[in-house]
Amino acid sequence: MSKIAKSVLNMLEVFCINNHPLGITELSNIMLDGKSAIYQKIKILGELEFIEQDEHSQKYILTTKLLELVNKSLKGYYERTHVHKYLKTIAEQTGECTYFGLKNRKNRVVYVDRYASENAMTVYTNIGDSPLPYCTAHGKALLAFLTLDEIEETIKNGMDKFTENTITNKKKLMEELKKIREKGYAFDDEERMNGVRCVASPIFNSKKEVIGAIGISGILQSMTYEKMESHAKIIKEIADKMSINIGNDILY
Repeated sequence: MSKIAKSVLNMLEVFCINNHPLGITELSNIMLDGKSAIYQKIKILGELEFIEQDEHSQKYILTTKLLELVNKSLKGYYERTHVHKYLKTIAEQTGECTYFGLKNRKNRVVYVDRYASENAMTVYTNIGDSPLPYCTAHGKALLAFLTLDEIEETIKNGMDKFTENTITNKKKLMEELKKIREKGYAFDDEERMNGVRCVASPIFNSKKEVIGAIGISGILQSMTYEKMESHAKIIKEIADKMSINIGNDILY
């Protein structure tokens, strides 16, 4: 990749991360680049219609083009893999919100699709979210089937505490990951958010490499421990089918 192309893409990422209009000076400070160089990249992104200038502040903001491209990409992905039909099946059988996430290069789950039945008490998770893996069912379902070195790398910066139930001890986490490997599904018992429980199972490709996870989230009133166990069997069965039927197609 050329230096200018990489720099322009870096600027696009800056616009995505900073959720407000950005001026030349602010961009220069963020990217540690001269104003003339910043203006050249601004011009390129403007010509490509990824950003536009706000007529009042004279600063630059993202257009909807990136969102439109993402939506087109996801639509093609869903049509190719049929992931949505599996989410719907789980949602209909459990009555809970269903989420599917892919493994990224940092060995974290990125949520790429969801489905909620009409009667589900929605626990809202954004498409594109990538929560820390040790405190979510999807994340632990993924972690459990990584190598020891990969797990160590993922938690090397420590484990922050989000609730009273968050696992922050490495030894305790490793013990839970061993159990998840044995059972084939993971629980989140109010570990990331108070009042919310989750269940998830891993999905593999034909090489038996973990590539993602599928599962549900629900509030305490509907997600009793008894229901979590019964839901886990449903989710694991469908995750196993996904691994066999579309495991090699799921890679984005």
